[in-house]
Amino acid sequence: MQSWLSSLFGTEGFAARSEVGTSGIVLLSAVADAVIAASFIVIPAALLFLYYRRGEHDRRARALLTLFILVLLSFGLSHFASLFASWGSGQVPTGVLKALSAVFALTTAIVIWKLTPELLRRPSRDRLQAEIAAHLDTLDELREARAQLEERTKELAEAKQRFEIALRGSPITVFSQDRDMRFVWVHNPPTGINPAYLLGKTDIEVFPSEAAAQIVAAKREAMETGLPQTIESNFELFGRVRSFYLLVEALHDEDGAVVGTTSVAVDISDRKAAENQLRLLLRELTHRSKNQLAVIQAIARQTASRTKSIDDFLQNFGARLVAIGCAQDLLVADDWHGASLRTLVEQQLSAYADRFGGRIAIEGEEVMLKPEAVQNLGLALHELATNAQKYGALSSNSGRVRIQWELCDAARLKLIWEERGGPPVTEPERSGFGRAMLETVVSRALDGEVKLSFPPKGVRCVIVIPPAQVVSRD
Repeated sequence: MQSWLSSLFGTEGFAARSEVGTSGIVLLSAVADAVIAASFIVIPAALLFLYYRRGEHDRRARALLTLFILVLLSFGLSHFASLFASWGSGQVPTGVLKALSAVFALTTAIVIWKLTPELLRRPSRDRLQAEIAAHLDTLDELREARAQLEERTKELAEAKQRFEIALRGSPITVFSQDRDMRFVWVHNPPTGINPAYLLGKTDIEVFPSEAAAQIVAAKREAMETGLPQTIESNFELFGRVRSFYLLVEALHDEDGAVVGTTSVAVDISDRKAAENQLRLLLRELTHRSKNQLAVIQAIARQTASRTKSIDDFLQNFGARLVAIGCAQDLLVADDWHGASLRTLVEQQLSAYADRFGGRIAIEGEEVMLKPEAVQNLGLALHELATNAQKYGALSSNSGRVRIQWELCDAARLKLIWEERGGPPVTEPERSGFGRAMLETVVSRALDGEVKLSFPPKGVRCVIVIPPAQVVSRD
């Protein structure tokens, strides 16, 4: 017992226990140093991995991270040195490493202190989340705006398509010019003009001087007053005089400043030509109406002087008016350009159409007569047919009529009316209306020749019409 107590509390026993305890503490310290050193090496490696994976490129952040990694590595190396010093003399390397760690730590602290104001200015996590949420809302708004923009773009494209379809093939041109009167945009220009030809040019460079001066004055007036201007301009284009109706309005920018003009030009050349043609026709109609009234008045007077009763007058006068009306119908059908001689003959003898090709022979080439000749020759044919029906070849079943014509010397038209097989003919003692009409009115109106003869075998009439009353074939 005494020996055991001596071993436990005696000097030798206490020394043995001290050695055992010291060895355990040294081992625990070595393990701790190893774990701490390994951690200080793994942590920088993880930081480097995260830094490069996140793609950070901030120069100051990279410098601060480098210092922090050096501090951690120096701490790790210090603990490794302490680990090795536990089994040998390693105080000097341990002290050096600790001194380096202290320098790196102090440098890092100074850098962090200097960067503190900038770090404070950087947004916090909550602020970043708020900004991200705001950005997401903005992104949604942008997406909605984009969808609306696409819808508006589609609508504009459809409107543009309708606009182009509406103007395609029409005589309407739309264009814009700047303040210097230079064309900047042209759509649907007149046939023969390329938009590229007009762009960059002024009215003076494109149109004749007189027309250009008129157009420029209207555009300057529109820019100065802000009121729309309308003009009608006539000028030669591609060798033809063209007429345009022009509507000019000032063009403004977003601030309301005048930056040029926008114009609509309508080619009214065809309309003006139609109006001129209508005026010409009206003048011609007035002239012809006066002549026609004079002829009708003469017919009425001559008919009245050669009839003994009102019924006889009405019958003869009405038939002659019908003959004049038939000639008018032919002229109207061809816009008063003239009428075919063959059609005129067939029309005036239409009451005897069942005899065409038999008792009535119509021979001659196709000839077009002018209006004056159509009216007067139609009246002459009516008088000849009426006389043949009353007294001549058409009054009997054996009579025949032959109407033939040809173009003879100097392009004169010669028409011959011959009757055969009817009652014997004697020259009348007094001149009737038909004879007076043929020999006087028709010959003078046509400026031609009329020869009426009465041989016993049948009436013969030769009418020569000058070239001026015949429509040229060219």
